[in-house]
Amino acid sequence: LRDGDRRSYSMANAPHTQSAQPSLELHVRHMPGGKFTDHVFGPMKEKDILRIEGPYGSFFLREDSTKPMVLLASGTGFAPIKAIIEHMQFKGITREATLYWGGRRPADLYQSAWIEAKLAEMPNLRYVPVVSNALPDDAWTGRTGFVHEAVLQDIPDLSGHEVYACGAPIVIESARRDYTGQAGLREEAFFADAFTSAADKV
Repeated sequence: LRDGDRRSYSMANAPHTQSAQPSLELHVRHMPGGKFTDHVFGPMKEKDILRIEGPYGSFFLREDSTKPMVLLASGTGFAPIKAIIEHMQFKGITREATLYWGGRRPADLYQSAWIEAKLAEMPNLRYVPVVSNALPDDAWTGRTGFVHEAVLQDIPDLSGHEVYACGAPIVIESARRDYTGQAGLREEAFFADAFTSAADKV
């Protein structure tokens, strides 16, 4: 930002997409009153200049493993999970992968059409959407509750799995604690990218 302040986002497109059309895809949720997102969803326009650093993360697919994967996302934590799914498809990786994506309301699962298209193309991919605060008007008939708990309900033994988790810090911390403490997941098989907003830090 102009004053030197920074915000962190995960890239939502896989590396191979850069060769055809170099670009960065970021998924940004509007945080009302947010120093950066108020600008993004307000006065920012095409051809504005933004300074970007990175990437510095360690959230990438471990290609040498054959273990089945749980891809756990909450909210815009779906962004790097999307990149991993794109990368798997491009590389022809056929490991079993189940995407658990959680949001408060159905609208928070904002790329369901993209996921449905990938499910048709990737027989190794499954999808479990989970909503925690559905309202009657939502007409939601899918899974409800906390997304990290839906994984435990479906896969009580995670000792043979790898988990890639991205989203709100409380989701990541709860998943790490419960999966390693209750479901036998090896600590080194939990890969995470927690989204911490400026409000979270305060």
